[in-house]
Amino acid sequence: MATLQNPFGDSPSRMDVGDEPLPPPAHVADAIPDFHTHGEQRCGNHRHDLKSKNFEKYLQRYGETEPATWKVPCSNCHHRVKLNQVHDLPCGEIICRNCLMVRAFNVKLNIEKHREEIEVERNARWRINMRFRRNPNMTANQRKAVVQKNAAIRRNMLHLAGLMCCGVDMQLGRFISCMAPKISRNLWLAIDLPPLALRNLPRELDGGFDEQVSGRSDPVPILA
Repeated sequence: MATLQNPFGDSPSRMDVGDEPLPPPAHVADAIPDFHTHGEQRCGNHRHDLKSKNFEKYLQRYGETEPATWKVPCSNCHHRVKLNQVHDLPCGEIICRNCLMVRAFNVKLNIEKHREEIEVERNARWRINMRFRRNPNMTANQRKAVVQKNAAIRRNMLHLAGLMCCGVDMQLGRFISCMAPKISRNLWLAIDLPPLALRNLPRELDGGFDEQVSGRSDPVPILA
């Protein structure tokens, strides 16, 4: 019987080997991130576009001082951390590593809680995909309507999975290597496998999370 482990711990040794799957085929293994290298040691060197809306007010406050010395509050817990230790979300919020991991941890729980609803939405999205492929002669207005319907379904799936903040996709996969190994692995699996993932979508229907963190053998934070 597997023992309870602290999923927020950075040490790979804390991961219960009883929970590990059998080794995958080589072509699959090449696409799996090196979760054992993830953790606090991979976090803390983030660079940001200081002219973006996320940091505009801090640029006005600190002026021309060295950005590495700035301390900014986490939008969630309000704990003040150095600028290079915060994670900027597309909606404008900036969060510390602890709050980042809590949000990532909750994704798996949300998917389990809303699995049936997510599956219904995924099936609807699949039908849209098939309609799109089977009707290459759709008018521009018809294609636009299909794309908009697909986008609405995708947003609802993201919402059910807890991947939205302020109505915008958090794109948590950008920061997967900042997380404790078990949390980063669970997030990667949650995003990369059904019921969320839907493969081989036409470009117009691919909303982003279907390929958000898959296929990276050594993921690093994508820093704006």
